Amino acid sequence: MDPTAPGPEGRSEGTAGYSSAPSQTGIPAAADAAQLGRDFFLALDRRDPRRLRATLADHASFRALPHQPPVRLADDIVAYFGGVVSSYPLARWEVSDVIGEGDRAVVQFLIREPSDRWGREVVSEQVAVVRTSQGQIVSIVGYYDSAEFRRAFWEE
Repeated sequence: MDPTAPGPEGRSEGTAGYSSAPSQTGIPAAADAAQLGRDFFLALDRRDPRRLRATLADHASFRALPHQPPVRLADDIVAYFGGVVSSYPLARWEVSDVIGEGDRAVVQFLIREPSDRWGREVVSEQVAVVRTSQGQIVSIVGYYDSAEFRRAFWEE
């Protein structure tokens, strides 16, 4: 079995040092970077700010794209993503692949949203680089084609 393949509820099964027993926050107690990346996007997809916050270290930072100013501190990141899910109320975040080693992971995911305006589902494929420390995310940097996203979700 692939040690980073998702099991029930999107949790990794069989990862060394990984306890599938959720903590009080619903996040595994000793998650690795790959699992924390999955948990972050699962919480986002479920619109669960408490679970999203539990994946983040207090001093975490997020950048939607490299070289953009970061959103700093976990509570501000949760607020930022609250705005994102409000702007895309029917969107789904689906993790399609995770490559992780130690305290770093790359999460490939799709954002899907049905569009009455376009008469079809719009999709954006993106990647996030996640860095962790002491069982929580300390940094997320997104990589995606912002022009493609604008065309697909706003301009077509």
